[in-house]
Amino acid sequence: MQQRVSGIARDDVSDFRHLSPEIRGEQVRALYRQALSAVLGSNVALPILLSAVVFWNSVSKPELLAWFTLICGTGAVRVALVWAYRCARPDPTTVARWRRRYTLGALASGSLWGAAGILFFVPGAPENQIILGLVLGGLCTSSVASQGAHLPTFYTFSLPMMLPYVVRSFMEFDRIYFTIAVLALVYLIAMCFFARNFNRTLIESWRLRFENVALVAELTVKKEEAERANVAKSRFLAAASHDLRQPLHALSLLVSTLTGKAQHPETRQVVDEINLSLEALESLFNALLDISKLDAGIVTAERTDFAIQTLHKKLQREFALEARAKGLRLRLVASGMILYSDPTLIERILRNLISNAIRYTDAGGVVVGCRRRGEGVRIEVWDSGPGIPPPQQREIFQEFYQIGNPERDRRKGLGLGLAIVDRLARLLDHAIDLRSVVGRGSVFAVTVPRSRRTPVAPPVTGRSTDASVVLAGACVVVVDDEAAVLNAMGAILRDWGCRPILADSVEAALAQLPPAEPPPDVILADYRLRAEQTGVQAIARIQSVWNTRIPAAIVTADTAPDRLREAQASGYRLLHKPVRPAILRALLCDLIHK
Repeated sequence: MQQRVSGIARDDVSDFRHLSPEIRGEQVRALYRQALSAVLGSNVALPILLSAVVFWNSVSKPELLAWFTLICGTGAVRVALVWAYRCARPDPTTVARWRRRYTLGALASGSLWGAAGILFFVPGAPENQIILGLVLGGLCTSSVASQGAHLPTFYTFSLPMMLPYVVRSFMEFDRIYFTIAVLALVYLIAMCFFARNFNRTLIESWRLRFENVALVAELTVKKEEAERANVAKSRFLAAASHDLRQPLHALSLLVSTLTGKAQHPETRQVVDEINLSLEALESLFNALLDISKLDAGIVTAERTDFAIQTLHKKLQREFALEARAKGLRLRLVASGMILYSDPTLIERILRNLISNAIRYTDAGGVVVGCRRRGEGVRIEVWDSGPGIPPPQQREIFQEFYQIGNPERDRRKGLGLGLAIVDRLARLLDHAIDLRSVVGRGSVFAVTVPRSRRTPVAPPVTGRSTDASVVLAGACVVVVDDEAAVLNAMGAILRDWGCRPILADSVEAALAQLPPAEPPPDVILADYRLRAEQTGVQAIARIQSVWNTRIPAAIVTADTAPDRLREAQASGYRLLHKPVRPAILRALLCDLIHK
C-alpha cells in the first residue's frame, strides 16, 4: 500500500494543502451539516439570553442592542448561506468557494463574540466575567464538533472569540481576573489541541473510507476482468473440446469397425494399441466433461436405497487387474449395509478415490470398508501411499492440482479426480474427510445416510437383449454436420445390421425418408448443427412428418455449461462424444425396446 492514498499522506492529515479533493469535499459537507444548530445557538439563543438576562442592567443599552442586532443579522446571513448550499448541490469545482463563505461567516460570528468580551466587561463584577467566560467556553467546546472538520474555520471562530476576553481580563491586573484569564487561555489551548485531534480522526476515517471504496472499485474491475478471462477461457476450451471430440468420436467408431475386420495378429495388436490410446484419451476428455456438467448444474441426484456390497463387487472386478499389475493388494471388505443416496454418483466418488489410491500407491495395498457413524455410514478408502502433507490437503481438491507430478505424466491423470469427488459430495450433501500421514498413507472417507430398508430388485423383462437381434434391420437416422462422423456412424451401424440414414441437415434427412414409408426406428442428432439449428429442432421436425414421437437421442461434443443445460432440458437421452461403440449399441437397443 502506498504511503499516500486518495491524495493524502498518513503523517500529514491535518495539512489542508495535502488533502485530496474528495476529503476537502467531505470537510465542507461536514461544516454545512452542523451549521444550523451552531448558528442558532451562537447567533440567536445565547445572544438573547445574555442580552435579556445577564447584561441588560450592567452595560450600555445602545451598545448591547447594537451588538445584539449585528450578531443576529450575522446569524441570518449564515442561515441563508446554509440554505443556498443545500439548494445548490455543489460540485468539486465550487467546494473552495463554499468553504471560504462559511469561514467568513464563522470569522464574523467569532469576532462579534470577541467584541462582547470587551463591551460587556464590568469592572468590579467578576461574576459577570465568569458568566461570559462560561458562555464563550461553551461555544468554543461546541465548535470542536461543529467546525473541527476544518481546522482553519475552527481557529477563525475560536481565536477571535476567546483572545479579546483573555486580554481584557489580564488588563485589570487583579488576582481574580488574572486567574480567569489564565483559565480561559488554558481552556482555549486545550480546545485547540482537541480540535486538532478530532480533525485528524475525521480525516483518517475519510481517508480509510475512500481507500476502501477505491480498493472495492479496483477489486470489482479485477473481478470483472477475471470473469471475462474465465468466460473467454471457457469458450475457448469448449470450442476446442468440441472440435477435438468430433474426430475422436469418428476415430473411436472406425477403430471399433476395424477391430472386427482385423484378422492378422500383428494388425490386431496395432488395433489394440490404438484402442488403448483412445481409451486413455477418452478418459481425459470425460474427466473434463464431468467437471463441465457439474459446473453447469445438469447433474441431479436421484436418491434411493441400495446395497453397498453391489458397488463393492463391481469396483472389485473393475480395479482388480489394475492393482495386480502394480503388485498391490486390493480389498473391498464385504458389508451388508443399505445406504440411501444416489448409487451412480456414489459409485463415481468411490471409483475416483480407488483409482487415485492405486495410481499413487507403489507398495502395499488399498482397502475399502464401511463403518457405522450414527445414522450414517462412513465409506473409507485406505492406501499405503506416500501420504499428503497437511498444507496440501485442501489444495488437492482443486482442479489440475497434483502432488509429485511436475512432469505432468498423463499416466498419473489430470488432477481432476478429487475435484470431481468434491463437487459430487457437495451435490449430495455428503461430508468428505481426509486423514493422511506422510510416508504412511492416506484415508479418504465419505459419509452417506443409512437406510434400514431392503432395496427392491429391478424387474426382469422377457425381451431379448441380443443386440444383433434387436438392431437387425433397424432404420437409424443420423443427423450430424461432420462428414467424418457420418462415415464412421454409417460403417458401424451397417456392421450391426442397421439401415442407416446419414444426413448433414434435417432437410437432407427428410429427402431420404419418404413420408409414405414407416417412420424410422431411432433418430441420433448432434446438438449443434449448421445454420444455427439444433439437434432438438431436427428431431422435432422429423417427428412432425409422421406425427409421432420417434425414439431419439442427442449426441454432442459440446462441453460449454450453457449448451449442456440446453441439451439436458430437451428431455432426450444425452450422450457425449466420443461415445464408445458398446455404449452406443446399448443406447440403440434401449431406445428400440421402448
